[in-house]
Amino acid sequence: MTMNMNEKKALYAFGCPNRKATVERLKLLAALAPEPTAKKLFRSLAVKLSGEDADRWYRCFFYNMRLEIESDLPYHFGRKYVPNDWRDE
Repeated sequence: MTMNMNEKKALYAFGCPNRKATVERLKLLAALAPEPTAKKLFRSLAVKLSGEDADRWYRCFFYNMRLEIESDLPYHFGRKYVPNDWRDE
């Protein structure tokens, strides 16, 4: 499955490992979105994910996409903060 970066970001923000729940959520977002381009984005993504063979690859794709997006975030996002202990110096 190939997706552009906007579709990946939408899936990162609104997706979950459960494909059926994600498709329903994207359909609701398409209905609620006021901007026509956002409606088109959510609707097309829901159609892509509702294909017959999507059950086979969706969960693996979702986790790999999350890793890809999180690797592009700045260093301090998604990392546990470990403060320097002044006594170790």
